[in-house]
Amino acid sequence: MIKGIIFDLGSTLLQFTGDSRSIEREGVEAVADWYLKKKHIKLDGPALVEAFLAERNAARASAIETQLEVTAQHSLREALKKIDASATTGALVEAAIKVYFAPEEAVWVAYPDAVDTLKQLKSRGYRLGLYSNATDDPLIQRMVNQNGLRPWLSPTFSSAHWGWRKPKREPLELIAGRWGLSPVEVVMVGDTLDTDILGAQNAGMPSILVTMNESRFNAHNRHIQPTAVAETLSALPAIMAQL
Repeated sequence: MIKGIIFDLGSTLLQFTGDSRSIEREGVEAVADWYLKKKHIKLDGPALVEAFLAERNAARASAIETQLEVTAQHSLREALKKIDASATTGALVEAAIKVYFAPEEAVWVAYPDAVDTLKQLKSRGYRLGLYSNATDDPLIQRMVNQNGLRPWLSPTFSSAHWGWRKPKREPLELIAGRWGLSPVEVVMVGDTLDTDILGAQNAGMPSILVTMNESRFNAHNRHIQPTAVAETLSALPAIMAQL
């Protein structure tokens, strides 16, 4: 019997409504501008933009290979070193990262049926939690709050805080353990075969693939099979009743 549900966040409970490349560059350029104009710290703005983008790309590749997160803060510190920025820039990294993520934060919005689905599942007695692969934990917590998800989800964890990325089994085992449940009593709900669904398999959990964003499914991952598939979040309560 399923007693708990672990959700992914991005493209599972929230949908991205912008263009990822332009949003990221906008954020990086905002950081350079913030250092120069708001904090009056002299640095090479264009060089910082390119160095930070390069560090972010390298961090993504490393995280996928090792399944260990590389935080946005680490990438920014490395970029600042590469352009020989003054030591004062390092003390402002946390604030700079909030500036960096502001454009992205603005274009993640809850799916229309997200909150109602969580309410229904909670009313049926399920424990609901979240584990997101992300490079900044405060960003995840802000998006949970801003989209009205906080009342229904506990805990709300991220790889930026714990280090482990799905498909490692440890993130999912961590939440199941917090609930005092065995893996077979918990289902993972997510939108990616090679992280969410494979992570569930590695942890010995059933899984539900949500398919609102089908562009994220790669042909080479089709061998990874979920326990069930949901075309919308509102389909989850009925699917859960059948597991």
